[in-house]
Amino acid sequence: MVVKRGDKFPTNVSTLFISSPEGEPKPFDLKAATKSKKFVVVSVPGAFTPPCTNQHLPEYIQKVQNFASKGVDFILVVTQNDPFVLRAWKEKLGATSNKILFVSDPYLDLSKKLGSPIDLGGLGLGTRSSRLALIVNRSGIVEFVADEKGGDVNVSTASKLLAKL
Repeated sequence: MVVKRGDKFPTNVSTLFISSPEGEPKPFDLKAATKSKKFVVVSVPGAFTPPCTNQHLPEYIQKVQNFASKGVDFILVVTQNDPFVLRAWKEKLGATSNKILFVSDPYLDLSKKLGSPIDLGGLGLGTRSSRLALIVNRSGIVEFVADEKGGDVNVSTASKLLAKL
């Protein structure tokens, strides 16, 4: 892994995108969005994939208020999929809270800085972000957990991350 507990969270990524309220992709300024914030990053291999859709993200969506009660400003969901797909996925998951942001990392620039890309070419998916979660407080990484293989949802669950806050 490239990052670990105690490292500074990499905010110098200019190739992230988010869906605007109108549905159009727009650049996401990671540095501005995270400045002086306490936030959680959840990186997943792909929108609409069974483990991400059925196991991983629903718990974060259900427990968003639990994170907020622990001082977390927002949860940042990062994956390679484009902003149009992420908007549809967010709607499908019922993630209506403005405390959950779905961010596209199309070139895996943030994922590479976190040390998480994995080769899922054998599944027809190409190179993707692996499954991981971080707690970041004022740009410092205070917790980092990764499910190295990408398919399993074990150590990066919402419950396990909440227990570390």
